[in-house]
Amino acid sequence: MQFRKLLLPLILPLAMFAAENIQVPVWTPEGVALGTDGLTATIGGEPTDVLSVQAPTDDLMLLVVLDLTDDLALVEQARAALLARIESMPANHLVGVLSAQNGLRVLAEPTSDHEKVAEAIRSQQVGGRAGLLETVEEASRIGTAVMQKSGVRVAILYITDSDINNYREAFDNPTVNRSDNGDVSRRMDSLVRERMSRVSANLSKGQAPVFITHLSYRSDQLNVAYQTGMISLTAATGGNALIARSNAEIPQYVTGTVDHIIGHYSVKLAVKNPQLKKAEVALQSNAGELDYRATYLLN
Repeated sequence: MQFRKLLLPLILPLAMFAAENIQVPVWTPEGVALGTDGLTATIGGEPTDVLSVQAPTDDLMLLVVLDLTDDLALVEQARAALLARIESMPANHLVGVLSAQNGLRVLAEPTSDHEKVAEAIRSQQVGGRAGLLETVEEASRIGTAVMQKSGVRVAILYITDSDINNYREAFDNPTVNRSDNGDVSRRMDSLVRERMSRVSANLSKGQAPVFITHLSYRSDQLNVAYQTGMISLTAATGGNALIARSNAEIPQYVTGTVDHIIGHYSVKLAVKNPQLKKAEVALQSNAGELDYRATYLLN
C-alpha cells in the first residue's frame, strides 16, 4: 500500500483506533530481551491481555520530519550523521521523509532504498518559517494511523533548528490583564508555555512516539520555554527531545536517537473497557525494570 493512501485515516478521530488496543513503546535494560513470557500488564489497575510483543529486530517505520530553517553548517552535520546511520539499517526498517515547512509534505515514501532516502534528505532546502509546532500533531496522527493499520513499530523523528521567533504565529505578545498586578499572563513566555501544553495534551491521544533532535540551543526566555516544552511534549508520547548545545553534540544526538528508536519494543495491550477515557498502563517483567509510556488519552 502506498504511503499516501495511509494518510487517509487522518480524517478519523484517534479514539477510533485507541478503543481496542494500545501499542506501548518499551525499552529494556541493555542486553536484556523482552518477550511475552513473564510479562504482565494492567490498565487502570485492572489486568489486561498482552496481545503481542515486537522486538528491535522486527519491522519498523521511521518517519523523519525535517524542519530546517537556520544554519546550513549545523544542518549538514545532522544530515551526514542521519544518512550514515540510515545506511546501516536492515531492509525491514523503512524510512520515510517529510518536510515541516509550509505544512507537512511527503518528500519520500517509506522505503528501505537508502539512496531514495538520502536524495530526499539532501533535497530539503534550509530556510523559511519554522514548522514543528504546526505539524507535529498531524505527524502523530499519521504515525498512529500507520501503526494501527499495519501493526508495525512506528516512530517519528523531527530534525529541527527552529527558533520560536521564526513562526508565523507571534509568541511574544501575551495578553495583559492590567487590573491584576499578579496576572501571570504578563510573562513573556506565557503564550509559548500555553501552546506547548495544548500540543502535549493532543499528542497524548496518539500512540506513535515522537522524538526531537534540536540542532541549536538558544538561551533567550522564549526559546528556553520552547525547548523545555519540546521535552515535555515528546515525553507525553514515550519519546524524548535532545537539544544540542555545541556542534560536537549534533552527530552524537542524531545517531543516539536513531539507535534509541530502533532499540524499542512495542507491546500491544487489549483495552477491555471501550468507554475508558484515560489509560494508566503498568508493565512488569522478569526481564527487569522497563522504561515505557504509562499514560494514554483515549477519548
